[in-house]
Amino acid sequence: MLAGIIYLLYDRILRHARARNAPWCRSEEMRRLPLACIAGPFIVASLFWAGWTAKPSVHWIVPVLSGVSFGVGYLLIFMALLNYLVDAYEIFAASAMAAASMVRSLFGAVLPFAARPMYERLGVPWACSLLGFLSLLMCGIPFAFVVWGDRIRANSKFCQYLLQRKREEAAEIERRERDERRREGGDDQEKDVEAQTSVV
Repeated sequence: MLAGIIYLLYDRILRHARARNAPWCRSEEMRRLPLACIAGPFIVASLFWAGWTAKPSVHWIVPVLSGVSFGVGYLLIFMALLNYLVDAYEIFAASAMAAASMVRSLFGAVLPFAARPMYERLGVPWACSLLGFLSLLMCGIPFAFVVWGDRIRANSKFCQYLLQRKREEAAEIERRERDERRREGGDDQEKDVEAQTSVV
């Protein structure tokens, strides 16, 4: 619910920015990735929170509540990245989302095999801290895409193909509109000639 509220608030900000044609909202990265930038710290905080409060001396509700922060971060990243993939890859969106789901499922299947040995060797506090530090490093990924995303997409064959398709579609629409205007102009001239003939 908290993630949904944050998402709706950002969507409202984005809608107002589009209404006034703000320059920042024309970029796919700026439209979608700020939510992912916000989400990272929630996940990092939740991992350190859970790791260092999971003790017999601390009431069980304290580490359990770290799941709220984790849930907010996870859902915001999930929504932001899915929307970003759709915006960035357009007609290839289904393939991009399938690839993202495959990688997510692959890591979700493999990483649990490492979890038990990691927690047994490092202990709960340091195992969670290791995950927290790794998450902290990955927090920079959405920021990197905000800064360099347009260059990354410029080097993508898929994105170049999409750009070419957009240009071709725009040219086709312009050609149709021009032809339509010519036809309408020709029809008007015929009507004028008919009107003059009927007057005569």
